[in-house]
Amino acid sequence: MKTLIILLFLSPLVSEAQQADWLIKPTEKKASIFIKNKQLILDNGLVRRVFLLDPNVSCISYTNLSSGQELLRSIEPEARLVFNGTSYNVLVFNGTSYNVGGLSGQKEKAYLRLEVENNLQKKDSDFVFTNYSISDIKPFIHWKPTTWLTNPNQAKGKTVTLEFISNLPALKNIMVQVHYELYDGLPLMTKWVSVENKSSASIKINRVVNEVLGLVEEESAVVGKPEEMKKQHGIYFETNYAFNNAMRYDISDQTTHWKTDLSYTSQVNYNFETPCLLEIYPEKAPGIVLAPNEVFKSVRTNELLMDSYDRQRRGLMLKQMYRTIAPWTTQNPIFMHLVSKNDQEVINAIDQCVATGYEAVILSFGSHLEMEDTTTANLNRWKALAKYAHDHKILLGGYSLFSSRRISDEDDVVDIKTGKPGGAFFGNAPCFGSKWGLAYRDKIKNFLCSRY
Repeated sequence: MKTLIILLFLSPLVSEAQQADWLIKPTEKKASIFIKNKQLILDNGLVRRVFLLDPNVSCISYTNLSSGQELLRSIEPEARLVFNGTSYNVLVFNGTSYNVGGLSGQKEKAYLRLEVENNLQKKDSDFVFTNYSISDIKPFIHWKPTTWLTNPNQAKGKTVTLEFISNLPALKNIMVQVHYELYDGLPLMTKWVSVENKSSASIKINRVVNEVLGLVEEESAVVGKPEEMKKQHGIYFETNYAFNNAMRYDISDQTTHWKTDLSYTSQVNYNFETPCLLEIYPEKAPGIVLAPNEVFKSVRTNELLMDSYDRQRRGLMLKQMYRTIAPWTTQNPIFMHLVSKNDQEVINAIDQCVATGYEAVILSFGSHLEMEDTTTANLNRWKALAKYAHDHKILLGGYSLFSSRRISDEDDVVDIKTGKPGGAFFGNAPCFGSKWGLAYRDKIKNFLCSRY
């Protein structure tokens, strides 16, 4: 019987990473992605992620090199797709779930021990790995700073794109790509999935799970429900699919799902209810129709490996993450918050900013600014005020209220529980995809692009 022995010698790497605190003294090692012994390895000296490439791409190690913590206990798919379609000229898949990558056959789910090659195999229904490419990280936003800031540099590192196809006739024209970004000097990876429809018919995607991780449990309890037990504190997840609630991501998060794993039969919990299976996906975003030649991109999952429970240190790690992947957040102009009643008050505020060293005027809610007014008179008024501000090297901005107001039954979002408008976080809210929402978008774009 053939056997596959995988030895991960982590001790020297751990000691090297622990020589200095990366928050105090940045590591000199750069992000690298390479193939060695038929394994794909992502390593920047602070985090290492290892993948088998054959018989299908499978993550077999996810290690925090600063602490030596191995996060994984089981092999899971790289992603999971749920297709469904019932209308004319839309392929029908009846809500079937398909794995992207991964291997089946692991019996003991408490830890990874890849010894019997014949027990680890791909399923016929899985999307299988075909190719990969490696490149430098490209800017997520092409941003040009205009005021003082603490980090003027875009993130640097490496990107790897893994390509998958299906051998099933119904899915042969669907291309799936799994993307990983590994950053210089930060124990962080960013992951997302893209799905391209190369068929001649539309397809309906009900769900794209862009991350699945079988993680070592944070605590073991003989009894206890999932909501009563601690989730994984050795890794922090944050996606770009969040809506501002109290300016806190944990309140706004709609994508992180901690689940139980019934196949993990050696866990301490008597009812197998330990929350140790992590999946990332938007809960309330089904029924996305992908037309021929269209590409769907999933949420971007930022995965930051934590080396401490200390609240202040974890906060500093998060701060460094934001500074790296979103350097525009370090550009914080000194601005005056103004509630204006007329144009002269705006001019007065601009003059005061020039005299005191302020950099911007922000027109708050309740001001006489109305971006939805597309009349020539209104546009000319604000062109003149913007020119006056810019001539004095002052930025001019303002608020426009989109949510927290009622438009109509046709245009408002619908409460999933009642099937009627209302029930949003602040009561009523319009839907951005409605006729009114798209018209609002065009009005705001027209206003902002109508500068002198």
